Amino acid sequence: MYITPETIEELHVETTNKCNAACPMCDRNIHGGPDRPGRGLSEWTLEDIDKVFTGLPNLKFVYFCGTHGEPLSSKYIFEAIHAAKKTGARIEMFTNGSLKTVDWWKRLVGILDNHDRITFGVDGLETNHLYRQNTDINKILERMQICCDAEVNVRWDFLVFKHNEYEMETCKEKAKQMGVSYFRFRRTARFDKADSFPVFDKNFKVTHYLEQPDNEEWRHPETKDMQLMLEELTLVGKRGLNMTDFEWRDMSLPDNWKINCMYQEAKKIYVNNRLEVFPCCYISDEYETYKTLANGQLVYPMGELTLRDKNWQEILDHKYFAEELVNSWDKQNVPLRCIRTCSKVKREEGQNVLVKI
Repeated sequence: MYITPETIEELHVETTNKCNAACPMCDRNIHGGPDRPGRGLSEWTLEDIDKVFTGLPNLKFVYFCGTHGEPLSSKYIFEAIHAAKKTGARIEMFTNGSLKTVDWWKRLVGILDNHDRITFGVDGLETNHLYRQNTDINKILERMQICCDAEVNVRWDFLVFKHNEYEMETCKEKAKQMGVSYFRFRRTARFDKADSFPVFDKNFKVTHYLEQPDNEEWRHPETKDMQLMLEELTLVGKRGLNMTDFEWRDMSLPDNWKINCMYQEAKKIYVNNRLEVFPCCYISDEYETYKTLANGQLVYPMGELTLRDKNWQEILDHKYFAEELVNSWDKQNVPLRCIRTCSKVKREEGQNVLVKI
């Protein structure tokens, strides 16, 4: 089996897919411009919350981290946090920090404690808006200071690009002055297609480019392998079109493409804004973006694995989790996102550099 309710220790949740920002490398929009069509907006209801946090007896951590949404945009985020903390789990919330009033933030830190953490994604003082579009750096710093002055732990996440690498040390020093607990430099894995990424406005006009840092130390160490991997997977997919379903599914993957699932190893699972349960945020993102996958890949059973209709035990007993997913990992019908993230390329290895302030 992939995982059982009793073995789940970490829960990654997206309570809403609404977001105030327009980060160019987020798949909720097209290069920071128009929203990607066909998404729609959805979020948890009050009735949904109990369904998510019931039936996981050994839950230790809950990550409120949107794949496409900002947790602070969620209508019932306080109720969701209360329900998560009621299980005894520690909380970590990831945010761009630009929403809500000062009073709202004071209420938030009042229900968190020193076992919990708020992680702010802030990629510069002068340049933050070039990636975190539609955010306000002055509001962010004000709200971050509220958190630093409370009991909650605060981490500053800094995505390194060419346009902001000159601000790295300045931001680290600012974090120290504010009382931030940890500072984390992040080498983005999203240059997996090319070293330059155009940013669009709402009319698809290029406004600027995101580029790899000049200092190669701050480039993801597997960028070139990720780019080559996409070329290889494209060829694999084209070969699959000429095979029967039987022939595709019986082919074994090369030994060096073996899947080492990071979520399974962490005893972790993902619930999206519609209460659909996915093995991880990466596979959820793939289906959210492309809706369906062809070329003989294992297909996620859309509509069958939602906590609005089933409980945790029923979902994890489904053949997708109980048999098909793990069995696909040494076959050609493995989801290609698994290969791009937890196989020959280890997407999250070497990505982060954590600094204690």
